[in-house]
Amino acid sequence: MKKIFNLLILAPLFFMACNDEEFLDKTPHTPSDYSFYTSEDGALQGLNAAYDVLQRGEHVERVEFSGTVCSGDAMAGGEPGGNDQPSLQEMMRFNTNPANTYCLNYWNALYIGIYRCNLLITYLEDPVDNFSDELRNRIRGEALFLRGLFHFKLQINYGGFPQLQTTFGGQLKGVPFIDHILLMEEWNQSRPELDETWSKIEQDFIDAAGLLPVKSLMITNKDENVGRATKGSAQAMLAKTYLYQEKWQQAYEAAKAVIESGEYYLEGETGHEGPYTITRLGKDGEFTAQVPGYKYIWQPEANNCNESIFDVQHELTGSSVYPEGQEGNLIPRYYGPRAVMAYTVVSSDTVFGPVEYFWGFILPTQYFVNTAFEDNGCEDNEGNILDPRFKLSVITGEDKIPFYYEDPVMRAKYPDSVLLAPYYNNPATGYVTWKYFTDPYFNTRRGTLGDMPQNTKYLRFADLLLIGAEAAVNSGHDADALAWVNRVRDRARNSGNTGYPLPLTSVSKEKIWAERRVELAFEGHQFYDIVRTGRATQVLKEDAMQFATSTNELSSVPVQEQFGDAFIVGKNEIWPVPQAEIDNTNGTITQNPNYF
Repeated sequence: MKKIFNLLILAPLFFMACNDEEFLDKTPHTPSDYSFYTSEDGALQGLNAAYDVLQRGEHVERVEFSGTVCSGDAMAGGEPGGNDQPSLQEMMRFNTNPANTYCLNYWNALYIGIYRCNLLITYLEDPVDNFSDELRNRIRGEALFLRGLFHFKLQINYGGFPQLQTTFGGQLKGVPFIDHILLMEEWNQSRPELDETWSKIEQDFIDAAGLLPVKSLMITNKDENVGRATKGSAQAMLAKTYLYQEKWQQAYEAAKAVIESGEYYLEGETGHEGPYTITRLGKDGEFTAQVPGYKYIWQPEANNCNESIFDVQHELTGSSVYPEGQEGNLIPRYYGPRAVMAYTVVSSDTVFGPVEYFWGFILPTQYFVNTAFEDNGCEDNEGNILDPRFKLSVITGEDKIPFYYEDPVMRAKYPDSVLLAPYYNNPATGYVTWKYFTDPYFNTRRGTLGDMPQNTKYLRFADLLLIGAEAAVNSGHDADALAWVNRVRDRARNSGNTGYPLPLTSVSKEKIWAERRVELAFEGHQFYDIVRTGRATQVLKEDAMQFATSTNELSSVPVQEQFGDAFIVGKNEIWPVPQAEIDNTNGTITQNPNYF
């Protein structure tokens, strides 16, 4: 699909309707639209434009950091001073307001994506001359999947979950579900009942699953289809949609269908141990290395791997376009360490000290390090963490990080791995994330700061196994729940030499939540898991606040790491609707409770 993604030069009529400042793309469809979207080439370009919304690092992908920094497991980080990306800092501190730029950009981007999907769904509803029915139905299936996904993302952030209605006094409303190209008189949308939006999201995934092939058939002899939505993608998202509403039996059945399809497995689980070989760059040039499965899945070589149910597609192209409009991924730039300890030349002198590297966001907290692995049974009595996923997810001050000196003299003289400068971007926690780290092999080839080759892992098989396990344990299928969570722990155990995590002998929802926290750490899921399971008070206002502050070990300055004391129950579980969108609809779209 990456080859197709490069064909995003669309007819001017398409871009006329894509104003990010509007609630929806409001230009009515025209005969020219019809001609464009009812040609096979035009429809594929239109479909790729819908996928392209997911690639927006500034408007979509970085906004989803909120699912991590609002969970207590990581701080926002960024440049020294703590004011980098103020909209994200507001979210972390639970003082998000209706003017928050992240909230507005996210809303706009996703509704633009919905508009692009509706063009395809509308124009390709009936057979078209000189247009393969197989391709037409597949394109409609992908567009239905994306439309459901865009609405799902909107709903969990601006709408909420049915189980929260008691907390919110029955005031929660759904986001507007747009299932056609709006006429002018429909521009002022109102908010439907919460369940109505959820029901329509479910139906989009059901319809998409009925039209799409499974992953193995989608890519057979058609490399350009790698990474597209498949039947498994739609069924997995349907399972997730049911889970978020506590429709346990439906979630269990949808997850089980994908788990037993034979289309996916965990990279590194027993029976699929690898080896996983990657090519990297050191002081002596390129070399190959073998890595365990849990490390491998975050490498560019693992884009669209056997564990990927749905990746957001990226590739390194050397593009000079920044930050939007490129194929590369901006997110690894955010995740990487802000500074490392290396040598530089200053006024002809060689100086050893902090050297800026990446951007240093998503900093694991003391709360995460001190509790997550204890909760999943992988910490001994001395506080040693035995789960291999810790060292494969978190960079500590003792860990060596790949580094490449551009100057050949310095490269020959100094090591090609360096230590983290853990407190350079104060306020800092002393930790950084490994996931999405970009090796010099790729970092030296990029065109811009955001031109990184890793796909974003939106939904991977480990997530689905744990979705299925949670649904199973809540619907009386404990044997499946235990088997599925143990597959996740088996792969983790195979990724190290500690013998941990041990297989579980019994299962409970609490054990599954603990496993999700570790397995999916810093991937944007934890805040939603806390909220949808009704644990916001316990986790954010009580447990995490026991680790409210730490100390910068270089300056002895206190660092505030937790902000759960500011969390307002019945408000901060969801975001405010952007005030600009309320104004654009003359108030027919209403604000969420307790936002002013």
